[in-house]
Amino acid sequence: MSQAWSEIVACYHSELDAAPAGEELKLARASIRALAEEIDRTGLGDRLFGWTSMHDLCIQQVNRPPYTCAYLRISPLRSGQVDFRYVDTPIESLQWHRIVAAEDTTRRFVSFLNQLKWVDRESAETLGAIISQES
Repeated sequence: MSQAWSEIVACYHSELDAAPAGEELKLARASIRALAEEIDRTGLGDRLFGWTSMHDLCIQQVNRPPYTCAYLRISPLRSGQVDFRYVDTPIESLQWHRIVAAEDTTRRFVSFLNQLKWVDRESAETLGAIISQES
């Protein structure tokens, strides 16, 4: 099943503290950790279900066992960028896919939520408001 968001955040904290990696990769991982923290803090974690797979954060709309329905995989890249992939078909070339700078991780996620309507716009925009405050 999915993990509690507090467990996901703790996983990223321990990974950042323990794992030797280049600064760019650490930046990408930190941006994913920050996203997980905001999902937990804003209450979206009650409506989105996540788990970690190696360094990836996977999120789905329904509380079903991992990999049994469509999910969003968010992966840190060595370049310092973050890879977003919506796995809704086994055919990789047909999957929605974006690569963004680490600082755009939360913004890209909010856009994804609004496009697929996984949560209401107001809930998604709670994360958007956080972006505005940080800018």
